[in-house]
Order: sequence, then structure tokens, then C-alpha cells
Amino acid sequence: MAPSPPGETIGGRATTRALPAHLARVMKTRFPGEARAAFFAGAFLALDHYDRRFAAELVLLGRGRGGASWNLRLLCATMLADQCLRLTADAVVELTFLFGKLGLLTPRSPAVDADVLRQGYTSTQLSKFSAEFLHHLTRLERIHRRLRGFRTTAKAWDDFIVVSRDPCKVPLARYLFAPAEVVERVVQQLQVSSGLPSPLEEAAEDDARRYLSHLPAYENEIVRRLTEDAHIYWSCDRTSSEINRLVEKPLGAVASVVKPPGSALEFEIKRTGIGGPFPLGAVHIGVNGNPVPPSHRLQGGASTASLRWESNHTAILSAVYRAVHHREAPISKVLALATYRTVPCQRRDVHLLDYFTSPEIFGPGYRKMRQQMKQCVSAFDQEFGDDFAHLPGELGLTGRFLYHVVPGQGLLAQTTSFRLDTLAGYFSPSGAETYFQRGLKRESYSRDEARGFADALLDEVLGVYAAPDARYVDHAQYLAAAFAIPENRRQADSMHEQAVSDLGQLWGTVLALGGFTYGESFVGRNMGLKSSFAGGEWTSRLASMDHDNLYLPDDEEDVFWAQGALRTAELDEFFICSTPGRPQQLTRCTLYYLQQIYRLESDDSPAASRRCLEFAMGTAYRQTRRALEQEPQMQRLFSGSYLRHLRDWHVVVADYLTTVPEAGAAEFKAWKDRTRVYLTERKYGEVVKNYCKALEEHGDFVRRYSFLYLPPQP
Repeated sequence: MAPSPPGETIGGRATTRALPAHLARVMKTRFPGEARAAFFAGAFLALDHYDRRFAAELVLLGRGRGGASWNLRLLCATMLADQCLRLTADAVVELTFLFGKLGLLTPRSPAVDADVLRQGYTSTQLSKFSAEFLHHLTRLERIHRRLRGFRTTAKAWDDFIVVSRDPCKVPLARYLFAPAEVVERVVQQLQVSSGLPSPLEEAAEDDARRYLSHLPAYENEIVRRLTEDAHIYWSCDRTSSEINRLVEKPLGAVASVVKPPGSALEFEIKRTGIGGPFPLGAVHIGVNGNPVPPSHRLQGGASTASLRWESNHTAILSAVYRAVHHREAPISKVLALATYRTVPCQRRDVHLLDYFTSPEIFGPGYRKMRQQMKQCVSAFDQEFGDDFAHLPGELGLTGRFLYHVVPGQGLLAQTTSFRLDTLAGYFSPSGAETYFQRGLKRESYSRDEARGFADALLDEVLGVYAAPDARYVDHAQYLAAAFAIPENRRQADSMHEQAVSDLGQLWGTVLALGGFTYGESFVGRNMGLKSSFAGGEWTSRLASMDHDNLYLPDDEEDVFWAQGALRTAELDEFFICSTPGRPQQLTRCTLYYLQQIYRLESDDSPAASRRCLEFAMGTAYRQTRRALEQEPQMQRLFSGSYLRHLRDWHVVVADYLTTVPEAGAAEFKAWKDRTRVYLTERKYGEVVKNYCKALEEHGDFVRRYSFLYLPPQP
């Protein structure tokens, strides 16, 4: 039996009841040297009802009274959720008492604070909020229902503790852990070097400010504290790659994410180094033997120019989404930007110039890194000009490289660590092995750990998940049992349809603007799923990230160049749903990953997904085109000349689709002649040739998506 700490009381009452031996052993293993943990666990499990004084004690302990450890505080927050779940929504007096203790009421008033609307609730009216509050807590019903007081099994109690160790999965933790201490703990799990503030451009700054104004106060303060001193953050051996940690370095990523306690939101720090003693490098030739894109030549870091490009173009797309679809675009957003000043190396901060120039600092890999840097600089000079080619020597080479990349770090919102390609691997029969052994480099893992991993994945992709009663034998068997539960199957079908619709709406909107991404925003490694609490319900939504190559016109773009737009749109298509007729097909496209994750196994599933995608594309495309023609707020985003080009492009494409049959050479020539006359009369100049060549080379694309250009069929 675990003894009670001398003098410990709960709610003013002495409590001496001790845990049974099998539960005491769990507490000793999970909370070594922390006797009060077993004491409070005993008090909690001894109760078979809601107890106001005990709930109030849990709030105090959860806020760190008496120096309680971080993990004990999380356990108290999870026990407090269990106490809340013993109430019903009509227990007005007790819920009002709890809401007051948690800081959910407005000062000197029993009214619920309006900030809860930013947290995903739909009402501040006490009775409705109470119902949604309790519904919010039922997400982890699977761990609460297995508690049986002192008859709780060791496995069930250990599962309860393990879930509490993931702060983002502990809903009441947001009311107990102050933003300042959250940021302090985040910093403890990263390395920090100095940087300089790098303001976003006006449109991007306005978009970031608008987004932050809609964030809950808790997350807003965490963002402010993370960014206020322009620190540069680096992953290190203290940064975990386990899912759902406070700070997580997703496996295979060069970024770290912060998942605040009790929050469905995450914030990505892009990028945080390649790990090891030398977090940055220069790379021109990638592991596949091909040159890397300009935005990836600073290995482990990002260029300020790339982050600014991303922030500017996502700001345009966000404004379009709000005007056309009346919602936030499902894309990442750059909230703040800082440029590097120093880099952590060999347990000290060194200036960026010294880090890349001094062989004594960089060590054995110096010569190879400098060879790659020379190749990068040569490529940069050819692509963007050699303004500083006159700078001599080794320091000159470093200066030329840094001039082109200007290393910077961004803090991003609306991201997810659960990327589609990774999720599809985790949902495969070898998913647990992929995560624990190949990913975390563990020699072994238990079935309980694998079951908890599977449950966490299903939480993320389903939003609302009912765990099976089946014993975990292996990954494939357990996932099959989970998806066999009718409510899970219905939720999977619904979430799959929503994700594909979001994908179609995003691509249809980008296409309607004449935009493209070279596939970068649509490839499986840059798209993911994220659970969220919105409209009073748990759900899961698609997110698109890494918009280094997103191109959208701005108000200074006068010309729509159709040939280039169609060529790059085909690259987007390749990664979204593969492209018919290409010599090499991409079987693992985004649609494929979504089908694998949601276990769509019927023969009609691929065709049904494609129909859903195209329906959403068509709807979004027409809505965006209509807004471009009719909405002043949309028209202000683009130049009048560009909008005229888009309008006339649709005229010539519609003419092409209705008059030129496939392989109709004579009809194509007649169409081309008509098009030349039409566009020449409208003074299009060299654009005439571009439009004709666009359909000569990419006519198959517009035929596949003819529903975008022609009136919908009745």
C-alpha cells in the first residue's frame, strides 16, 4: 500500500485511504519519488460520485499548488475531466461553480466568457455551453469508462495516466497551465539562438493579424510569447518525435510543432535544423541525385524570401476564400518571421558568417559543405543574377550564399504534423512497427503502446471515435475492428467525403484564379489531417502546407499566361489524383492516401472519390469566377487587365471544347484562326500565340475538366 503524505488533506478533510497494491505499483512506476501522486490517485478512485471540494482541490493542484510536477498536474486535469463527466448539463449550480474555478466566467458575472466562441463552442448561454462543454470532454470516453474505483485494472489505470501525458489531449489543461509556463517548457525542449525581427509585407501582416484576432486568448498569448523576442528555435536531443507531445519534431520533418495543452491547434516552427551538432548546411544535389529547388538549398533552414513569398500568396488565397467561400482557406499561415543572427554549434552560439566560413567551427564536413555551397551559389547567380560575384575568398562565398538565401524562420498556424503519406503508412498493417521501430528507433514496443498509438490516430482522422472492445493482437486486426464499428464507419465515410471536398474546393479555387503550385501544395507529404473542435463538435479537416511554390496573381499582374498555367496545373493534378495518359503514373497520389487512411475498399471507391473531387472543384471554380465578375472586394485583389485576360481565356476555351473534336486537325486549325482574329482585335499581342499553344499542348487537360469551362449540364 502507498502511504498518504503526512498532513495532506483534500478540501480541508484528512484522507488516509491508500491505493490497492496493483494500482500503487503503477503510480510508483509512473511517478517515482512523488508520493502525493499516489495519495491523490487514491482519493480520486475512492470516489464514486462528483465531489465539489475534491474538484476544487484538483483545480488548485492542476495549477501547480505546492510545486506539483508537470505530469501530476496533467493527471489532475484528466481526473477533473472525469469528475465533470459525472455531472449532467442541468447541474447548473455545480457547473457554474466549476466554470468560475476554471476562469470561464466573465468577471463579477455568472455569464460565460465570449472567448469560448473562439475555442469552438457555439454559445455563451449557460445551458447550451454546459451541454457542449460536457460533450467536448466525452472525446476520451474510452479511458473514463474503464475506471472502476479501486477495482480498476492496472492496465486501465496506466492507460489513463499515459493519455494524460499528451497535453493537447487533456481538454481542461488549457485552463490550468498558464501560457508563460507553457512557453517556458517549450523552450526547454528546444535549443534557442538569437535572431532579428523580419516584418511580413503588408497583405501578409494584415492576414496574420486578422487570424490572430480570431484565435482564443490562450493560444494567442502563446504565439505572442514565442515570437516577441525574435528567437530562432532548433530541434535537439530534448525534442521528442512522439506524436501529441507539447513539442514534437514529426518523423521525417525538418520542422517542429507546438501543441498547446488542451488545444486542438498546433503551431509549426519552420524549419528547426537537421539535428546533430551542425543544424544547417548547404545542399545542391539531393539524395535522389537531382538538384534541389532553390527554396531547399539551405539545408535545415528556410530562406526569408521563400517564407515571404509563401506568406504573400497564402494571404491572397485566404482573402479569396473569405470572400467566395465565407471560411478560412485550409492552408497554413505565416504568423511571424525572424532572420537568423546566430546558430547553436558545439554548445555555444556562433555568428552565421563564422558558422559557414570557419573550418574550425564546422569540423570534418566543412569541405563537402563548401563544395555544395559553391554549386548553390553558381545556380543562384544564373537564376537570379550575380550582383555580388566580385566578393573574394571564402568569406565572399559565404556572403554570396547568405545573400541569396537570407536564412529565416517562420511560425505557422493551420498546420498538422499528421501528413497524409505518413498517416497512410501508419494505417498500413506494419504501421506500429513503422512508428515505433523505424521512426522512434525503439527495439521493441508493447501491445498496449501500439493500441494507444492506433487510438490516437483514429482520434485524429475521425474526430469522434468509438474504441473497439477487441483485444489488440496486431495493428491490422485492431484497425479492422475499429472501422467495423458502424458509427466509426459512418464517421470515416463522412470525414473522407469532407476531406476530398476540401481538396476539390481548394484546387478549383486556385485554378479559377489562374494559379498553380507545381504540385508542392498538393503532394501527400505537404497535406495532412487535423482533428478540431468547431461548431460544438469534434471533426477532422484537411490542411495544405508548404506553399513555397504557390503562385497566384496579385494586383500588379496584368497578363494571364495560359500555357505555363496549364503545364503547372498538370503537375498539381499529378499529385492530387494522377494524370491519365502520362508515361509514369503516381499511384500514391493524395486521393489514394485518403482512401487508404479511411479504409475505402469497394471497387467503386476510386471513381466515387474522383466524382466527389470534381463536383467540389466545379462548384468552387464557378463560385470564384462569379465573384471575380461581381464582387468589388474580389476585383480589388487583381488588376483589371488580368481579369479581362481570364474572361477572354474562357471564351476561347469554351469555343475549343464545343467545336474541336479530339484529333480534329481541321477543326483545330479553324479554331486557331478564329482565336487569333478574336484576340488580335482585342489587342492581345504575343498572348495570342501563348493561348493557341496552350491548347495545342494541353488540350487533353481542359477536356478532362471541361465542366470548369462550360455551363453545367441540367
